[in-house]
Amino acid sequence: MQKAHDAGLHAIVYMNQRLWCVDTPSWTAENAERWAVRERDGQVRKETYNVFDPLPCAPMDVATPFWRNKYAGIADTVIHQYKLDGLYMDQAVLSLACWSPDHGHPLGGGHYWMDGFRELARDLRRRGGALPLGFAGEGGGESWLPDLDAFLTLQVSQERYIDPASGWEVLPLFQAVYHPYAVTYGTYGSLTWPPYDDLWPVASRPANAMTLLDTKYRRQYLLEQARMFVWGMQPTIANFLPEQLTARRSEIDYLERLARLRYGLREFFQGGVMLRAPAVTVDSADVLMSRVSIYAARRGGATEATVRSPMVLAGAWRSSKGQVAIGLASITDEAREVTVQLDARMYALREGARIVRVDAEGRRTPIGRVARGAQAISLTLPGLSGTVLIVE
Repeated sequence: MQKAHDAGLHAIVYMNQRLWCVDTPSWTAENAERWAVRERDGQVRKETYNVFDPLPCAPMDVATPFWRNKYAGIADTVIHQYKLDGLYMDQAVLSLACWSPDHGHPLGGGHYWMDGFRELARDLRRRGGALPLGFAGEGGGESWLPDLDAFLTLQVSQERYIDPASGWEVLPLFQAVYHPYAVTYGTYGSLTWPPYDDLWPVASRPANAMTLLDTKYRRQYLLEQARMFVWGMQPTIANFLPEQLTARRSEIDYLERLARLRYGLREFFQGGVMLRAPAVTVDSADVLMSRVSIYAARRGGATEATVRSPMVLAGAWRSSKGQVAIGLASITDEAREVTVQLDARMYALREGARIVRVDAEGRRTPIGRVARGAQAISLTLPGLSGTVLIVE
């Protein structure tokens, strides 16, 4: 942490917000079972996640002072001992119905889960004192907006864990509604095979853990990065290793370009309101997807899938000052001719307003003015690049 701070970096660390492994000595020593979530039949709810080391965990009831004090006490220790900048509270954006009769809340449904989480969040900030802490949770949920600073929305890379043939299509609905009020980030998008924890069985360890994926899957990563950019998310990469700075330089350059472009225009991509994306004329192609799971390589090895995607993705944003920005991100190595259909009525634009093109280096180039009604704006987008059209 000190090295990170010396380099001007901030770090939040993982602390699951609701699970207690039932095979740990503390489960018995602290009588944790009494405060665990119970099913309708009175049995403790148990969840198992690791196919290599399938030990069950019990979700704990955040409505109980016991669990809130336990979690906040651990958080207090690590925040102050390691000078953390905050916590990633895994599974926090998730509520359960608890049927325990002695937890002091109604049986089954109710708002007690959110009441308990809100008190936990207040306690964490109180314990942090003057520290400028940030707290993140997993998923996007409106009930948690007052209490969390960031939301891990991993669906940009859903093809890594949901087969595209299932019919699901990822859409940025949470960003479309709540973007000005919540920072969203996160991806399973990685340039490597999944990691393997040192505490898991040695016999199950794959030889390729954290080695580089075949470059035939690189466009999957590019698509995930482009989605994050045009959907106004904070750029993220999973399983980063320093060797990627050389062995996968073009992919890292792409991430850096989009991050720099977003950072320079935060009034749109962080604080702005998401608008309907404009129609964009550009070619499409099949994108080969690696389906190797996420936390550890799946048993039986990798599978593959394909999705059809345009070679340039687009998103639209309105700043608090009323300006409109169209973000474009290319996921191909070659330059592309792109035509953007700008509808002045759809975006409530003033006729004659100047249109400026902004690149990742911050250069602003006037390219025309807003016409009455709809107009076609043609431009050349370099390979693996992003650009933004701003109506001033």
